Amino acid sequence: MLKILHTGDFHLDSPFTGVDLPTGERLRNELRNIFIDVVELAGSHDMLLIAGDLFDCGYVSPDTLALVRDSLAAYGKPVVIAPGNHDPYSPGSIWTAVGWPENVHIFDSDELSVFKLELNGQRVAVHGWAFTSPSLERSPLSDGIMIDPAAINLICAHADTVSPISRYAPTPLALFATSGCTYAALGHIHNVPDITLAGRTTVSYCGFPEGRSYDEEGDGGVLSVVIEEGRAPVIEKLITSTHKYITRHLEITGADSDSEVAARIIELARSEKCDKNVSLKVYLEGSIPPTYTPNAAQIELLAGLSLCSLKLRDRTAPIFGAEYLEGDMSIKGELYRTLLPRLASPDEDERRIAADALRIGLLALEGRAFI
Repeated sequence: MLKILHTGDFHLDSPFTGVDLPTGERLRNELRNIFIDVVELAGSHDMLLIAGDLFDCGYVSPDTLALVRDSLAAYGKPVVIAPGNHDPYSPGSIWTAVGWPENVHIFDSDELSVFKLELNGQRVAVHGWAFTSPSLERSPLSDGIMIDPAAINLICAHADTVSPISRYAPTPLALFATSGCTYAALGHIHNVPDITLAGRTTVSYCGFPEGRSYDEEGDGGVLSVVIEEGRAPVIEKLITSTHKYITRHLEITGADSDSEVAARIIELARSEKCDKNVSLKVYLEGSIPPTYTPNAAQIELLAGLSLCSLKLRDRTAPIFGAEYLEGDMSIKGELYRTLLPRLASPDEDERRIAADALRIGLLALEGRAFI
């Protein structure tokens, strides 16, 4: 039996530009702590596979680099790293500028290569490659793979199995199907597709261990993979994240004040069990009176939620209770009738522009300013 911990896409030292500086620093520290947690989880496994983008860019702070090296050295067991497009293996990169522990093997070529070792009396062959620049427009797996018939053959790589025109090692599943390997530990796609059986090869992305933005929603984690001869790998996702990004759509039809919208957001946050470790994005949707314009800053203040962050996006249409404008023979009515087709447009940008135009126009006709 072979037990592997499969991870990647940490993007350590990410800038977290979407939040204020203190929050960004806290999130960077949390991400580093999660790396420590993951290495500790690997302690109950035979080896650790890191499928690229361990770091977010070529520059890594000295304390982050020291933390990674010290943690992997203390782990002691075999570690295989396949550098990705964010942290490519190139002259002067972090992979070449410092010494790495003896138990750490790093792929250093964009050509397919293999690292062989023995674990629990069983030969293991880990095939893979490294990005050597920010892009790799072919798949090294297309050159063919020479498996070791006496070993458990694995793949550890950063690759894109979804897009055939990807700039990030586009590798169709058919190539895995002909590889003869037992398990392919992949990184790159953060919101992971389903685990796939390609031929006899189980192909899986590890996903993100900790979300860093709203395109990485839900619980982050790593994969624990158990391989036994004659059986398909048994894969379990272990949750590692502490911070979570959540996006929700909130219907506020009929609301005519920021306090009413804030009350609905409070109820939404309660139903989602949001706390200080949650970043919540809310799309305000529905029909509201033409005379009301949601003020995001004021709504956030009135809600008073103890979240990591709250972002509001206004997608409402100012047409609730506006029937009186349809028959209004003044300039107000004419403005409304002119904009109504655009207010109902399927194009989001056109609806938003029309909504702003109606609000600005109505306020201007009343001698009021648009805020």
